[in-house]
Amino acid sequence: MQRHFSRLNDCLVEPRDPFSDEVLENILEAYALIDDYVTRGIDLFDLQHVDLMLEINATVLCGCDPVARLEFAGHLEATEKHFFNNEEGGIKDLFDWYGKHRDESPWKRAAGVYVRILSKPQLFIEGNHRSGSIIASYLLLREGLSPFVLTVDNAEAFFNPSSVIRNSAKHGVVALFELPKIKKKYAAFLEEQSRRSRGMFLIENRRAVLVDVSPAERARIDPNAGAPASGHSKP
Repeated sequence: MQRHFSRLNDCLVEPRDPFSDEVLENILEAYALIDDYVTRGIDLFDLQHVDLMLEINATVLCGCDPVARLEFAGHLEATEKHFFNNEEGGIKDLFDWYGKHRDESPWKRAAGVYVRILSKPQLFIEGNHRSGSIIASYLLLREGLSPFVLTVDNAEAFFNPSSVIRNSAKHGVVALFELPKIKKKYAAFLEEQSRRSRGMFLIENRRAVLVDVSPAERARIDPNAGAPASGHSKP
C-alpha cells in the first residue's frame, strides 16, 4: 500500500498527505491499541472510557513515543478541549447518535460512527480520517468481524467518499436526508471489504501487523482460520 500511495493519490478527489513510515507506524500502534481494548472488554461508548478515544487520536498523530507526545502537548490539550466542549461535533454529539443507533448492525454502527466523526464539525482537530477508521474497526472487532484494512484495491473507494463526508455538515436539513444515505453506502462498503478481505490481524510484541495472505497460506499459519472469528487474535 505504502509503495503505491503516490500513484493512488493522483486518483483521489482530494489528495492525501504522504503515507510516510511515521504515519504507518502510528497507525499500526493504534491498531494494537484497539486490539488491547477489545481483549480487555473495554466499551469506548461507556462514559468511563471516553478518554480512550482521545488516546486513539493521540496515537494516530504522534504514536507512543514520549518525546513526540511532549512536542504535541499543546495540540493534544487543544484537541481535548475541542473533544469535550464542541457541542455540535464533540463527544456528546457522537454519544447521542450512538445511543440512538446501538441496536443497528455492526456495519451500520461502524459506518455511522465514522460519518459522525468525519462530518463537520469534526470530532478531533486533526487525524479524523485515520482515527475514525480505527474506531470503526474497533466496533467491528468487538463483534468478531475483521477490521477495515486499507489496500491498493480499496483506497480510492475509501478516500473519495470520505472527502464527501468531510465536507458535509452533520446538522441541518441537508444532513437529515444525505448523511443516512452516505452511512448506508459506507456500511455496505465495510461489509463487502470484510467478506473480500484476506487480511489477518496479528499482534506480536504489542505491535500490530496487517498482512495479506492467500487462503492456503492462512490455513498453514492458522489451522482454525475457517472457524468463525473470535473478535481478535491471541497475543
